[in-house]
Amino acid sequence: MKALHTSDWHLGRTLQRRSRDAEFDAVLAEITAIAERVQPDLIVHSGDLFDSYRPAHKDVLRAMRCLNGLARIAPTVVLGGNHDSPELFDLLNYVCTLRPDADQGRLRFVHSRGDSDPGTVLDFDSRDGHERIRLAALPYVHPNRYLHLFPGFGTTEGAYAAGLRELQDGLLTRLRDGYDPGRDVLLFTAHQYVASAVPAQSERMWEVREPYATDPDALPQVAYCALGHIHKPQPVGTGRLPARYAGSPLQMDFGESGETKSVTVVEAEPGRRTLITPHTLHSGRRLEHFQGTLDELQADAARYSGVYLKAVIHSDEPILQLGDKVADLVPEAVLVAVEENCAATRASVLTGADAADDSQLDVTAVFSSYLAETGTPGQRADEVVASFANLLSAPDPVPPACAAEQLLSKALASPWTDAARGGTETAS
Repeated sequence: MKALHTSDWHLGRTLQRRSRDAEFDAVLAEITAIAERVQPDLIVHSGDLFDSYRPAHKDVLRAMRCLNGLARIAPTVVLGGNHDSPELFDLLNYVCTLRPDADQGRLRFVHSRGDSDPGTVLDFDSRDGHERIRLAALPYVHPNRYLHLFPGFGTTEGAYAAGLRELQDGLLTRLRDGYDPGRDVLLFTAHQYVASAVPAQSERMWEVREPYATDPDALPQVAYCALGHIHKPQPVGTGRLPARYAGSPLQMDFGESGETKSVTVVEAEPGRRTLITPHTLHSGRRLEHFQGTLDELQADAARYSGVYLKAVIHSDEPILQLGDKVADLVPEAVLVAVEENCAATRASVLTGADAADDSQLDVTAVFSSYLAETGTPGQRADEVVASFANLLSAPDPVPPACAAEQLLSKALASPWTDAARGGTETAS
């Protein structure tokens, strides 16, 4: 049995308002070519098909054209991620019912609204019919919905992970129902953050924090765990389980600079060890950082041909029209940001010694010296310094208490007791 695992396409993603449509078209064509060459029995997309809950029509069309092409090669399952809309997946599932091969389930979208058990188990036959592939699919469960699913877990840290583990255990029970060890290959796919994974820093960072991390030891014991959510391609855990994040197909942001993108091909047979092979993707532009002088950038300019570039230029004195000069040195790069790290204008960091001498510091005199250095005319500088001194010496006005504050102060002055309800307060 062969499976192709891809994830986190984030169709519609831009870079500093720059369209990446051409890159998406190229990398999706590359993924399709790999699938054509490998001829997998199943294709799994582990979530975040789109970058937005409301993707542009062109991005929906781009997704469906590619997924239809993949589905002609092998049955294809798309899992709902935290960026994907369940309602849109409902629509796409309906569109799939209009396909000529709808009865074969060649293209399926699996999602959860969080108001019911979100997981599902799907069965597929291998091309030669000798094996049955059983896939347990767990789409993203939003933290603000898990209490509805797991009311007994409370809101303490780790409750979310405990709830997900219960879902996984339930799915594993269903996965093993009727399991034939001589024929069945068990797979699991989920869109979640596993504690040992290394984020690329381009994800929504509040969703890849420890309170939302699941234990890698809690992953189901199956032939392969196809994970989505983290953009950096990587294996998960200690290697005891064949589990992997396929990662995003493009470098989505500068947090992914230097990463090699890939899709994963999985080969598994009943009773044999799983073979995992990443296939490198080459279509996307690289995202690169540069720090150094203009001379150093000129010497290394060839390296930045065709990349998205963030440049920090070091200098002793301010450089006029710095952006134009950088653009002239690397004409084949797409400049995303240019910053200057100038020694003459660099602010010094205060130390503990500065704080100790603060009582002896004449702030007005320092401000007056600053105005003189910047060339502020004498009379105007005197007026500004006088205004500054008045501001320093004037006490901050105390704003009147608002109505809510007055009510709170009154309540604190007369605390609630049983006597307020007509009872008698008892002293112990």
